[in-house]
Amino acid sequence: MSSKSIRPAPQPFLAHDTRPAFHQSTTASVPERGSVPNFVSTRQSAKHKATATGSGRKVRLFHFLFEMLEDPSMAHCLSWVPAATGVFRFSSRNKDQVAALWGQKKGNKRPMTYQKMSRALRNYARSGEIFKVKKKLTYQFSYNTLMSLQMRYHRDQ
Repeated sequence: MSSKSIRPAPQPFLAHDTRPAFHQSTTASVPERGSVPNFVSTRQSAKHKATATGSGRKVRLFHFLFEMLEDPSMAHCLSWVPAATGVFRFSSRNKDQVAALWGQKKGNKRPMTYQKMSRALRNYARSGEIFKVKKKLTYQFSYNTLMSLQMRYHRDQ
């Protein structure tokens, strides 16, 4: 008998899934360097309070990253490389700021680091939602994930 445990297959992201918690408008003025954009709560909350409204689901990292990519005031932290293909790159100077914002959004008590966040990004490759590109600090949304995120984002605008 094998000592490996059998894990259930990952659940795909579906376009009819519930809205993420950050569906509010992100049309704030350009934040000062080091300040927090308006779609990130600065309030310390319990670990699992960062859930979609009423759904009980946690905010997913790829939703958060897509929101940041669509916010022009966050271009100093991460940006589309060719947006049409879903490729994006973190700024080498501000990658830890993105990680810190993600940690705040999740309600973590301890600060999130880029190293920890990149581990989560690599784990998305298993489920097929985001892939690491063979360039430093560069990732790509899968086609299906990108289409779902674009439909949801433009529907909510």
